[in-house]
Order: sequence, then C-alpha cells, then structure tokens
Amino acid sequence: MSSESPLSNEMSKKISLFGLTDVKLWVLVCFVVGTFVALVLFILYVWIAFRRKSSQKMLVYEYVNSGNLEQWLHGDVGEHRTLTWEARMKILTGTAQALAYLHEAIEPKVVHRDIKASNILIDDEFNAKLSDFGLAKLLDSGESHITTRVMGTFGYVAPEYANTGLLNEKSDIYSFGVLLLEAVTGRDPVDYERPANEVNLVEWLKMMVGTRRAEEVVDPKIEPKPATRALKRALLVALRCLDPESEKRPKMSQVVRMLESDDQLFREERRNRKSRTASMEIVETMEVSSKRPEHSENNHTTKPE
Repeated sequence: MSSESPLSNEMSKKISLFGLTDVKLWVLVCFVVGTFVALVLFILYVWIAFRRKSSQKMLVYEYVNSGNLEQWLHGDVGEHRTLTWEARMKILTGTAQALAYLHEAIEPKVVHRDIKASNILIDDEFNAKLSDFGLAKLLDSGESHITTRVMGTFGYVAPEYANTGLLNEKSDIYSFGVLLLEAVTGRDPVDYERPANEVNLVEWLKMMVGTRRAEEVVDPKIEPKPATRALKRALLVALRCLDPESEKRPKMSQVVRMLESDDQLFREERRNRKSRTASMEIVETMEVSSKRPEHSENNHTTKPE
C-alpha cells in the first residue's frame, strides 16, 4: 500500500476465519454494514483475499478523519476544540440508532459487546460511526442470553455480565448509559487520579444526584451550558440504561425516542415508568433546583429556556 494512501492500519481490519461462528459473524457484519449505509455503521467497500487459498481476509472501510469520541473528550483533539452540547447529543443519538438497528432490526441480533468512546468515530458533521465488531456475538430470537467469556472494556461492562458471563443486548445498553454519562460529564468511566469517591463515574453521578448537585456534573468545557431540561433528559436516559436490574433497562429504540423527544413525550415516558429508581431522583432533584430563588448566594443554577 502506497504511503500516500489515505488508508492506514486503523482503518482496516484483518479477519481470520477459523470456525463456523466466525464465518457467520463475518457474513452478518458484511450484510449489516452493506445494507445500513444511510445510517451510522461503517461502510464496507471491498473484501480482499490476498491469496487464493489464504484464510486472511480484509474489510476496508471509509476514511473518517475527525477522530473518535475518546479523542474529543479526553485526548489531543479536545485540547484544541471542544464538542458543544448539541454535537455530543447528535453523536450519542446516532450511536443509539446504530445499536437499535443491531438489536432490533436484523435476525439474528448482534450484541456489540465493546461500546466505548474510542469505538465511536466521528465525521466532519459530527455523525457517529459505530466501529470494531471484533468482540460481537450473535443472539438468535429464541435465545434470552448466551454464556460467554467476559470481554469488553473495564468501566463499561454491565455488572450482571461481569458477574455471570450471561450476555444479551442489555449489556450493550448498560455500556451506552456509561458512554452517555461520559459525554455529559467529560470524565472517564474509571479515573484513579480522582478522589476515592469520584473514581467510578457511575457511582459518582449517583452520589451527585443524591445530594442534589446534578447540575454540577456537566463538563466544564461545554459552552454554552445546556438548558436544564436538556440535561435532565440526558441524565434520566443514562440512569435508565444503567438500571442494576437489566430487564428494566429500555430498548435502544426507546432510548432513541427519548433522546429525540420533545418535552411532552419526555413527560409521558416518565409517567409510564412504574419503578422509582435513581433516575426518578434526578428528575426530582433537577426540578427542585430550577425552582430555587435566583438571588440565593449558594445556589447558581441555569434557568430553563
């Protein structure tokens, strides 16, 4: 490959085909990517066999030159440019659409198993590109879960999967909740350089909600700050995805609707919930905060638009 080529090792992936399961997954990924080009999965351009009898195949992807979400939130890109609130929500909504397609629109469904910021690539218009299916698993319609060796990235892995090895799409949904909190706060899922009670992002967020300091969790680099309603919506969606009881987590299609919904649909979604989890506390906390007197010396809140 010429040194002038726009492709690099990060933009292509070799796939070894040693077993039937790998073949099935590779074929399905080709089908998914090839039929979903209008949305947010990587576009497949060509399948190259280097030698006629070789088991080495290569997927060649489109060139995306705006980096990944991790670079924008924590890396060198973010040092020079900051993602606005609107750009972050566009990226997360696009990621949710991709997962909804994998979980609900194809058979067998695909569990990605490694949803994280570095696997969300971004184009020049802040459209998300869900990448890296190296850990993906297939789940037939008759299967509630599969048992597999625990894989994924520390900080994003759902607790029930980490504890039991039982995997289904609810694990991806938990990981998406972590990703959403990461985009809202600008914090890593696990950061040992922070004080002990702030090391784990999810636990810190719940602590902030419980002490009625939810508006303080927004990434300080975001300007202008999001409206209270927008922040409330994002945190509620994240906490629903992070429900410790996996069966209570919403489907990704529901997540998409909540992220895209207007305030009326958002209120209806809240009323339809039967359980009062930490996500309800965030609603109550934010509503109380927005009603506090503006002249209070100790309370500086953003007024809803």
